[in-house]
Amino acid sequence: MSESQAIEIQELFDLVVTGHRSEKSVEALVRDVLDLLDDHSPYLEFKLSDALLFNNGMVSIRENITEADAQALSEQLKTLAIHCAIRPTLQLVPKDDEISQPTAALYKCPACKHTQVQTKEINEKCEACGVIGDHFLRSQRMKEAVEMERQKYDNELAKSIKEAHQRAQQEESDALYREARRQLGTDEASNSDPKLKIAAVIAAIGIGIAALYMFNKPATETPDPSAIAATEAAAAK
Repeated sequence: MSESQAIEIQELFDLVVTGHRSEKSVEALVRDVLDLLDDHSPYLEFKLSDALLFNNGMVSIRENITEADAQALSEQLKTLAIHCAIRPTLQLVPKDDEISQPTAALYKCPACKHTQVQTKEINEKCEACGVIGDHFLRSQRMKEAVEMERQKYDNELAKSIKEAHQRAQQEESDALYREARRQLGTDEASNSDPKLKIAAVIAAIGIGIAALYMFNKPATETPDPSAIAATEAAAAK
């Protein structure tokens, strides 16, 4: 490679969204970024939605730009609590004999895997099945997001049902024990005033002792009137 060709090859970078800490929804955050960058292109909207929804650090929203431009965009996105990484663009340096013979980019359909010469940067349409690649991928990601939310809802519902069932079983068990104590006379209502129970027991004991004493007391003899009169006459003489 000649020196002039080496000078023409400039190191380029990609700006990759790695996540965000915004409290806003993804849709609202995407609108804010489009307004901030003054770029409402469908391509950027699609890339932002993909990057902010999955937070996998694999989606670049700007490719093949200078490091200064990437740094400036990163600082702008920080104002919206969006974090980015600046990564070198994968560049293939052509050999001297290949510079005048550029190789056409290939596009592989994500639906049917058909390979064809790429004619567009985005919204490439498959010659075999007619599917637009970006639309297909976005639809697949949306299905995955819906499925994740459905599983989350099902898990929360199952947990709520289990907790309600456990509460019902506990309440039924408590009711059975209360009924058993009531039938045995050991429930809280019968034991609510221990002083009254003690007084009742003492009174019952006292009544029993009095009855026993009256039953065993010797009978008192009644004086004979004629005997009393004879005694008085003898005393007068």
